[in-house]
Formats: sequence, structure tokens, C-alpha cells
Amino acid sequence: MKKRYIIFDFDGTIANTNDIILESWQATFRNYLGHELPVRDIEATFGETLRHTISCLIPDAEIEEVVDYYRKYQEEHNAGKVYVFPGVRELMDELRARGCKVGIATSRTRHSLTNYMRDLGIEDCVDEIISVEDVSKHKPDPESVTAILEKFGAEPGAAIMIGDTKYDVGCAQNAGVDSVLVGWSHYVDMDSMAADGYAPTHQIATPSELLDLI
Repeated sequence: MKKRYIIFDFDGTIANTNDIILESWQATFRNYLGHELPVRDIEATFGETLRHTISCLIPDAEIEEVVDYYRKYQEEHNAGKVYVFPGVRELMDELRARGCKVGIATSRTRHSLTNYMRDLGIEDCVDEIISVEDVSKHKPDPESVTAILEKFGAEPGAAIMIGDTKYDVGCAQNAGVDSVLVGWSHYVDMDSMAADGYAPTHQIATPSELLDLI
């Protein structure tokens, strides 16, 4: 079946926010733990909600205080550090030209997401958004994908989910949607993904490869 509904994760998939996310976490860890953490340990949390990561890695801190610290740091230091991955804007334009509907399902807040989309000039590339405020359960729970499918009025078989983490793959898999793991973002521990029972339907190295899959 042709994939007409294309669902993207945002961070690490559409936009390279990896550097500012890593920088923001390290600043947060220095402030609350007194030291930084290995980059791979932080990358392993990509796709989680802030509150979940904080509860696991800074368990003795007051979660909302840490959330505010992290977000404030990122907002004050992100200038010039976030950009759309090469080829992704062109991919999204081509998908829309082919009559596909494009959505974003993210664990980021809607305010933060829409600000980034505006700054990156991709607001006109997306038809529907599901943010962290729109769901009660988060990736790898299927709720964010099923919610965006409901907005589209689409069946799972007509959709495909593109992401950079095991949480994206798991979310798609749990929703009965084909998944695509991207290879242009950061290191992904495939053993950890397999241990969780998730396996991407496809893996791609460049954005244009998606066109061959749909």
C-alpha cells in the first residue's frame, strides 16, 4: 500500500537539535550533580520526556525546578545551533508535492516546537502536530501516532513513521505503523532497541531514500 501519511519525529530527525540538547543536559548535570555525564548516556535518553530523564538521572532534585533550568538554558543558548538536516526540507516539499500529508509527533512542547519550526522556516511543510501536551502516554506508547492518525482520518497501513530513536520505532510498532530509523543523526544502540523488542521496518542513510519506500 502506498504510504500517504508521513509522520516525523522532530528532534534528531527533521532538525539537528542534538548539540544544544547535549549542551543543555551537561549544563544541567553540572548544576545539579556537580559533573557531566558521558555523551552516549545522554544520547540513550533521546526521545524520552524531560521529566522521565530527570527522574532517572537526577532523582534527588525537584523535577519541575530542573525542567525550568534545562528549558531556560536551552532557550538562552540555542541561537545558531539548530538547523534542518540537509535534504530534509527538500524531502518534505517533495512529499507535499506528491499529495502526501505530513505530520510531526514529538515529545517536545508545542510552544517550543512551533518556535523552532517558525525560526527554521518549515511551518508550511507540516499538516498536523502532536506534541507532549496532546497525549497522556508518551513514546514508545502508540498514543502520539494513533492521535495523529485520527487527525488525518488515516489507517495505520497507509502511514509511515520516521525517527531517530528506539522510542520512535517502538511507538510506530505499537501503533501498527511501518517505521524508518534515520542514519543522519546520532549513534543508536541497536542492541538496546532489540532488547526492548523493537526493530525498524526500514533504515535509511539519507532523506531522499524515503521516497523509494513510500
